[in-house]
Amino acid sequence: MRKILAFLIALILFSCSKSDEISGFNFDQKTFEKNRQLWEQNKINNYTFSQKYSSTSIGSQPKLTSVVKNNQLDSIFVQSNNTSISDLGEVFYYGTVNKVFQHIEWVTGYYENILHINDGYMKGVFFEITYDETYHYPTKIKYTGDYFGNVNGGLNVLIELSDFDVQ
Repeated sequence: MRKILAFLIALILFSCSKSDEISGFNFDQKTFEKNRQLWEQNKINNYTFSQKYSSTSIGSQPKLTSVVKNNQLDSIFVQSNNTSISDLGEVFYYGTVNKVFQHIEWVTGYYENILHINDGYMKGVFFEITYDETYHYPTKIKYTGDYFGNVNGGLNVLIELSDFDVQ
């Protein structure tokens, strides 16, 4: 009877544990490199796309549309009212798909270093990236942090790319 009771207690404790806990560094480097290479092989230099950025630290920003010509940002505007942004320093944006890939590369390296330094506050980072099946650019980039203690806000960023159109 004691064995059954001990088994049931262990089962209850195990089933109540946090099964979705982030541990360490979770980023699919191989899929990232594959899609980046396929994007570059497409040699798309003229296109438009929309982007939306939100995070727990700054909230949601307006949806922006980038016009890219010769693989350089030509113009960017707030999609809701087609007005130009006079001070781009006030919003996060990635003017080209190449800049989006560079951001992913930078942010994954940054948080991998933070975890290696391990100053005691962050125990893991999880990256979830979805890619367009035709052109292979990232359509959704989400990264979240896992911490040893309670953290107000914390790392939680979502970047969505949409309305991609080759010119």
